[in-house]
Amino acid sequence: MTPDDPGPAASPAVPGAADPALAREPPGHDPPDPLSSADSLDSPEPPDPREPPRASRREAALIAAAVAAGTAVAVGFAFNPARGGSSALLAAPGALYALLAAFAVAWLRRRGELRAAFRPRSGDLARGAFVAAALYGLAMAVQLTLAPRGSPREAWILRLYLQLGDPSADARVFVGAAVFVIAALEEVVWRGLVMRALEGPLGLTAAWLLSSALFAAAHLPTLFLLGDPFAGPNPLLVAAGLGCSLVWGRVVHRTGRLPPAIFAHAFFSWAIVSFPIWRP
Repeated sequence: MTPDDPGPAASPAVPGAADPALAREPPGHDPPDPLSSADSLDSPEPPDPREPPRASRREAALIAAAVAAGTAVAVGFAFNPARGGSSALLAAPGALYALLAAFAVAWLRRRGELRAAFRPRSGDLARGAFVAAALYGLAMAVQLTLAPRGSPREAWILRLYLQLGDPSADARVFVGAAVFVIAALEEVVWRGLVMRALEGPLGLTAAWLLSSALFAAAHLPTLFLLGDPFAGPNPLLVAAGLGCSLVWGRVVHRTGRLPPAIFAHAFFSWAIVSFPIWRP
């Protein structure tokens, strides 16, 4: 080779071959898109799989409306004066709440909350009995204040107990037992199903208040069915439903479980029937 020989021609440059950043990328790897990275920062975090799913507004509304409407129909049927003292008085709400409680148990199981909702603890029975005794004393105080003996409003209490039947009858013990069971099922439905479903879209406080209001509204037929020509519409069951429901819902929120409220509801209803706050 002579000094004048230019030597072999330089090979043409391959695009991107001299780029060290691209040379380090493995084949088939695309550089990250800064826009997609920014979007991923704004995307919501996936839900915690350990937490039960929240009920949607539609599901909660359907559950609350169906339970309230069904209860109103059963209450209207049971407290019709034509059925006073008959077995239909307890059969109608008993059948309804047995079906609704079965649905509530299946609903809680599907959500993975059944065991936590019904988990027993020591003191549940005593706590429920204490709340029931406090409500029973309050009911007596309300009766003495709003419907004392000799007043026209005494007819409200009279109509209620006449509907339940003769308080001195031998079969009264079976009526008390049936009321105990129905009240326990009622608590499973209203606190375990309705209030729990409403907590998803509304939150704890709003669900507590709305479920209590719906429980009271479901007893509105008794305003007229148990009314009196002189005393007027009978507000006792509506007012008792609202006040007691607020208490039982509060018990569920404080304990996080259903058994204390179930015992409180069942013991109170049983005591009202077995130990009447009014006697002729």
